[in-house]
Amino acid sequence: MAESTKQQEDRPVRFTLTHYRKEGTTHEDFMKWIVEVHLPKAIPVFQKHGVIGYALFDTPAAFNDPLREQMAVVNPTWEVADYDCIIEYTLPSIQTIGNIMQDPQWIEAVADQKDWVQIPKALLSLGYHTQYVSEGKVLNLPQ
Repeated sequence: MAESTKQQEDRPVRFTLTHYRKEGTTHEDFMKWIVEVHLPKAIPVFQKHGVIGYALFDTPAAFNDPLREQMAVVNPTWEVADYDCIIEYTLPSIQTIGNIMQDPQWIEAVADQKDWVQIPKALLSLGYHTQYVSEGKVLNLPQ
């Protein structure tokens, strides 16, 4: 892994995953499974490993299809993502990812994901989240 500075090591990291639902499953059923079945099993693992934040960014076709049509006119070179959701974790460190994935309780929490998620299509990213506008207020810009 790339070398990091002490200042970076002290910052929480953002880890994201995009997920596509399994073919033959509706978007609504997929999202319901995440929220009502998966999350109740996963949250105790997050708490055990000090996860700072978890957010689910739901991307339904009802939003994406009109956006795709609009972008075809406004900027036809842009593609509108077609995954069903982005899961966003805010973690105390990069090591938290490995710690969670090796936890037997996590392995149990994701045991049925193969029935709901197209696992090979997942797209992951890791980095830092910096807010520059919040509730209309500008933040974190150099003076």
